[in-house]
Amino acid sequence: MSRTSRGAESAAGSRPVREPRGWLAYLLLGGALVLAVPPVAAVSPLLDALCWIVLQGSSLAAVIVGIRRYGLGRLWAWRLIGAAVTLSCLASTLLWGVGWTVLRLPGALIAYQGATLLVYGLGLAALTLLGLRTGGSRWAGLLDSAVITVGVAMPFWTFFITPVIDHSGYAGVELAFALATPVMDLFMLGMVLRMASDNGRAPWLLLLSASYVSLLVADGAYLLDLAEGRPYGALSMIAWLGWAILVGGSALHPSVASSGRLRAPVVSSRVRAATFLTLALLGPLVSSLGPPVLGIRPDPRDGVTTICLTVLLAVLLVLRLNLTARLAENRALTLDHQAHRLATQADDLATALHHQERLRRDLAHRASHDPLTGLANRTLLTGALDAALTARAAAPPALLLLDLDDFKDVNDTYGHPVGDDLLMAVAGRLRALAETIEARPTLARLGGDEFALLLPAATTGTATALAHRILTTLARPYRIGERELHLTTSIGILTGLVPAGPTDALRDADLALHTAKADGKNQATLFHPDLRTARLHQITLATGLRHARARGELTLHYQPVVNLATGAVHALEALLRWTPASGDPVPPAVFIPIAEDTGLITDLGHWALDQAVTDARHWYHRHGTALTVNVSGRQLRDPAFPRTLLHTLARHHLPPHALILEITENTLLATTPAETRRITALLTDLRAHGVRIALDDFGTGYSCLSHLRTLPVDILKIDRSFTTPPTTADRHRTRAFTEAILQLSTSLGLDAIVEGVETPGQAAALHRLGAPHAQGHLFSPPLPAARIDDLLTTTPWKHHAA
Repeated sequence: MSRTSRGAESAAGSRPVREPRGWLAYLLLGGALVLAVPPVAAVSPLLDALCWIVLQGSSLAAVIVGIRRYGLGRLWAWRLIGAAVTLSCLASTLLWGVGWTVLRLPGALIAYQGATLLVYGLGLAALTLLGLRTGGSRWAGLLDSAVITVGVAMPFWTFFITPVIDHSGYAGVELAFALATPVMDLFMLGMVLRMASDNGRAPWLLLLSASYVSLLVADGAYLLDLAEGRPYGALSMIAWLGWAILVGGSALHPSVASSGRLRAPVVSSRVRAATFLTLALLGPLVSSLGPPVLGIRPDPRDGVTTICLTVLLAVLLVLRLNLTARLAENRALTLDHQAHRLATQADDLATALHHQERLRRDLAHRASHDPLTGLANRTLLTGALDAALTARAAAPPALLLLDLDDFKDVNDTYGHPVGDDLLMAVAGRLRALAETIEARPTLARLGGDEFALLLPAATTGTATALAHRILTTLARPYRIGERELHLTTSIGILTGLVPAGPTDALRDADLALHTAKADGKNQATLFHPDLRTARLHQITLATGLRHARARGELTLHYQPVVNLATGAVHALEALLRWTPASGDPVPPAVFIPIAEDTGLITDLGHWALDQAVTDARHWYHRHGTALTVNVSGRQLRDPAFPRTLLHTLARHHLPPHALILEITENTLLATTPAETRRITALLTDLRAHGVRIALDDFGTGYSCLSHLRTLPVDILKIDRSFTTPPTTADRHRTRAFTEAILQLSTSLGLDAIVEGVETPGQAAALHRLGAPHAQGHLFSPPLPAARIDDLLTTTPWKHHAA
């Protein structure tokens, strides 16, 4: 029977397959060979069998190449097709070619027929699996295939099967085998035609459909030959081998790579309905009217079969229409659901867009406003400044920068939540004040405790008056919880000038603010261009000071502290001096504040301490002279300072009692209570090791005498203002204050050093008041370390002792 197998690549066609159009070359070459088979096969049965073996072997090779090239092995359908081709090739070679043609084994032909039926079954199963991969309803696909099969089966029964039953002489198993293959052909034809129509005429499916049409033609022609009592003819042979070649071409075509992704049906319902109607009408008509027209005697069995097939076709059509209605209903429900879902999504999208718009506005507001106070931030202020500077107003804009004095103490003492509440209270007062201004100012918080107020156009007098109103408003007490807090404010004013841009305006106002703080805080300062010059000079000095130590520009000078009773040098105070390589010496009153502001004072203080201890070791061991070193508040805030100091003393073999640390009243008292307690504990620890503590510039700071009972102090250094009163009228009052301080120090067991002694009369008067020690240019100006040995040995001031 039919040599069913998948198309394979012949040995002759193996090389063209590697070309881009190899599948076409394979089809052309295979088709030519198929057409040449009938005359060759007529020579001898052996050549006939050899032709079958060669062509089906090439078909098997083509299928194997296609499966491996396009990854079809992952699909069960192509695995079954590959198995069918393999079985067909083996059956043609072993059973038909060797077993029957050569050896004439009695059972070989029966075995070959059984293998052929198995090949047809594998092909039908493969096509069924491919059909189930098509999109849409699987039952719809199966019904469509059944309608096509039944519609074609009516004329096929009349013109092919009936003659075989009547005239072939076959009966029993032979007749069943003869009829089984064409019946299976009909089913396979229905499957491939349905898939080909549903998938937009994919080339590989068209070739596959053509192969099964060829198979149906082969089996139909074979049935006719059988009915006439002839062996199978050339048409059957060409059609059977054509099936093999077409299956091989289908496996080689590049479009077969998409066979795992069959699309949903693309044939419209009208085309499908017309096809079904045509089959429903033409099938019975052809079966009934065809034989008389062709002169064939009608067989009564044909009428019964036609009626049965017509009824079956009607049932299939009814089932298909019912399924179509159900699918349409489900589609309608799906569309309704999708419409509802789309409406819901549209509502959700509208809500999301609304929320997005709200979020955008909120983000835009946050981007230009302070999150704590709700005031404008630096970005919004900069934009308002730019607009005010470019506007042609009657007067230039006025910018006020505000900074809350010592606000850090509030955070350190009460915590940041209280500090935030205080900031919001300040913002509320400023907002209320700004609302009374007709010019619609811009009020902003720049960060921390710094605020700004921009007047689009204002005179100097208006800006200054507003600044004083702000000072008064913010100075009123604040009630934060159960606490009453007090604040002062420093203000820098830029008015009457038109800076180049917002950056310059903020810089100039900040210079004025910095000056207001440096001049004592709680005041407003107008910007003047000289401030910019001074600031540039300060920046230049700060830059030079950063490199002064590495360049060797720093030195220490020492000024003696003299015992007024004996005239001997009691101690030497180390004083830092800076002489830039490119200029004159910079006074300590200039560079020390810069070092404090920039934080360089810590590094400079450590260097000065180490250098002073290095120099003083020799003087102490030879003359017993103590060393006095000034210490800044920043150094005392360093937890490692005591350890560093004691390590320095030990490294240079200077005993702790030979060192006196000078600190100012502000260092101890102008801090938060917690910070004061920490520094007090640090100094107490140093005193326990023997280091003495001197309170410098006593009488100029807080001068809270009650603190002297608890502060870890050994020495009071009385400020020079008590030594040289500005007027004669103040002399008696100053003398009384000095005498009171000396008596207080004596009663508390504290040593005293009076600074700024310039004349012998001052020294004599202080000696009569009981001052134990004095310091000043009368005894010696600050000298470099190289001259101190001469100073300690000559004591030129000995005659000043009373």
